[in-house]
Amino acid sequence: MSYLVLARKYRPMFFEDVVGQEHVTKTLQNAIEQNRLANAYLFTGPRGVGKTTIARILSKAINCDHGPTTRPCNECSSCIEVNESRSLDVLEIDGASNRGIDEVRNLRESLRYSPNPGKYRVHIIDEVHMLTNEAFNALLKTLEEPPPRVLFIFATTEPHKVPATILSRCQRFDFKRITTKRIIALLTELCEKEGISIDDESLRLIATKGDGSMRDAESILDQIIAFSGTSITAEDTTNLLGIIGQELFFKVTDLIQSNDVQGGIELVQHIFSEGYDFNEFLIGLSEHLRNFMVAKSTEKTELNVAEEHAQRYMAEAHIFEIEDLLRLIKISSDAENLIRKSANARLHLEMALIRMIKLTKSVQLSELLSEVREAKKKSDVIAPPGSHGARSVRIDTSNAISETSRPFAPVTHTPPQQEFSSSGKQENVRFEAKQHEESSKSHDIDSAPFLPLEEIEKKWPTVIERVKRKKIALGSLLTEGWPTRVEGVQVELAFDDRNGFHIASVERQASVIEEIIEEVVGTRLKINCIKVEKEKLAHVRKSPARIDKKAEFEKLEREDEIVKLIVDKFDAEFIK
Repeated sequence: MSYLVLARKYRPMFFEDVVGQEHVTKTLQNAIEQNRLANAYLFTGPRGVGKTTIARILSKAINCDHGPTTRPCNECSSCIEVNESRSLDVLEIDGASNRGIDEVRNLRESLRYSPNPGKYRVHIIDEVHMLTNEAFNALLKTLEEPPPRVLFIFATTEPHKVPATILSRCQRFDFKRITTKRIIALLTELCEKEGISIDDESLRLIATKGDGSMRDAESILDQIIAFSGTSITAEDTTNLLGIIGQELFFKVTDLIQSNDVQGGIELVQHIFSEGYDFNEFLIGLSEHLRNFMVAKSTEKTELNVAEEHAQRYMAEAHIFEIEDLLRLIKISSDAENLIRKSANARLHLEMALIRMIKLTKSVQLSELLSEVREAKKKSDVIAPPGSHGARSVRIDTSNAISETSRPFAPVTHTPPQQEFSSSGKQENVRFEAKQHEESSKSHDIDSAPFLPLEEIEKKWPTVIERVKRKKIALGSLLTEGWPTRVEGVQVELAFDDRNGFHIASVERQASVIEEIIEEVVGTRLKINCIKVEKEKLAHVRKSPARIDKKAEFEKLEREDEIVKLIVDKFDAEFIK
């Protein structure tokens, strides 16, 4: 007799044997007791969680010689035939290989025959989402008004691919992933029945690798038993499954903390020489960083790791901020996607580790604002009277990666080069606290000769022209303003009170204008933009404002007969 794998040998025979799907089994049992069975059911969920198993148990329950019953006997001919997959009344169809309209037509033809010897004809279609649209359409009428004693059970891992017209005709049950604890408990019980000696760490690794699927976990255990025999250790499990040890991931975070780029390159070489899969490493690294995030945010040791590792997570969680961990996880996930598509996987892994190691520590926005205010207060102290504060603090929000970084260790934040990250996006905020330099500049400005307003007004068109050469858009905006007063080292520019956009744009690029003013008049002046009424601005402006071309055209049309004739002849109009 051939060997029967564990997943089939220990397949549940009753509703109560199915773990993790109580919401499904309880509903079906009540439906049987109340004689409220639907025409069609749709079972959805991940692989290996019991969809087809429950479909078989339901088929036995309604066809059992002692039923319909919530607990089939497993002894009558009907139950035995279902268990052995040879019942004439329970047909299991693979939707992937029987997906066409011809197969559905044959299925519909078979529905004309009454169940024999059972009470119901049950059609179980696995991976039903693989059927073609034509096949689904052929099923519609049958699902809505099926013959008496006919039951359809559809199973799929991708319910979004099933047409809405089919979904609306079925009772849908969503199956859950089985928790790691329940998988470990079942594997422990199974090993006891099989006489297998296995340690707790091996059970945890198998359950984790199963990823919520009981069938996958049983298949992995079968494979390890074939490798190790009746005594299984964590070392055997790790070697067979190619699982990367947790210490290697702690090594990565140690390198990040110590800012050790050389160690990162050597670690990639170790991963490569040991033959570890790069994607598996990055998946494990993301989980490792997530464990740090859970430990820091919840302050609990309930992690899916060995107890010694859980204690280490709790002890080292203070090294990182939540924002730092989110950024590190994003780097790992991005590298994982790149490696899948790239022929040079090792390069992408090295780049990812170096980026993690060189990543600067996040700073809360409130801290940044506090530092800006403090720097501004200091700059106000050294600023000359009448000015609006020296430009001693500048914030650069470029997307470039910082040239310097600090290790992830308890640090005190200082203004030079801090980094703030929000919603997973990286921004570098550099504080250039050049108080000494600005102080000397301020001293130079104080000693500058006094300039009368008339001289500024006389040279203002030249200033505008040079600004246009450097930044034409800025020069065009500047034409709307006019110097109205000079006080100390500050020149006041008046704008129409409706030109708020112009003022905001000019203030953002004030340094460009101030440099050109210094080139033209020989003195560095700071600009201060103000709003005035349009009529007052026209009164103080010494040069002609921007020409109103439309008004000029209308005047020309009134006074020039030839222009008026052209407009009338061709129905012309002014285009700005």
